[in-house]
Amino acid sequence: MHEYYRDKGVPENTELVTSGVDSLPFESDELDAAVSTMTYHEFASAQARSELARVLAPGGRLVIGDWSADGAGEDGPPLEERFAAGEVTSALRDAGFEIEFHATRPETFLVVGITDE
Repeated sequence: MHEYYRDKGVPENTELVTSGVDSLPFESDELDAAVSTMTYHEFASAQARSELARVLAPGGRLVIGDWSADGAGEDGPPLEERFAAGEVTSALRDAGFEIEFHATRPETFLVVGITDE
């Protein structure tokens, strides 16, 4: 993806970073937002959620859109690798996020959590 965006053009205020989500190369409270698009099922762990809470500034948002365990499983990862929206909202609350928004569709969900201000 980095090569794709380098070819497409990266805005001056954007830095491309490669890292595992359980050990992010950012200072505490450094980011205003983090977005996970169809990847939460790949990194869903207490360590990853804690690390995301650490790097997000007070009032920062974590946006997660992913395949739902409540879906039919015809597209995306196998059902056994997926999470239901309710599981994600509970896990984010446990990590210190307030849930600002959540929605479900037949195959996907969207959850927005905010760090404590």
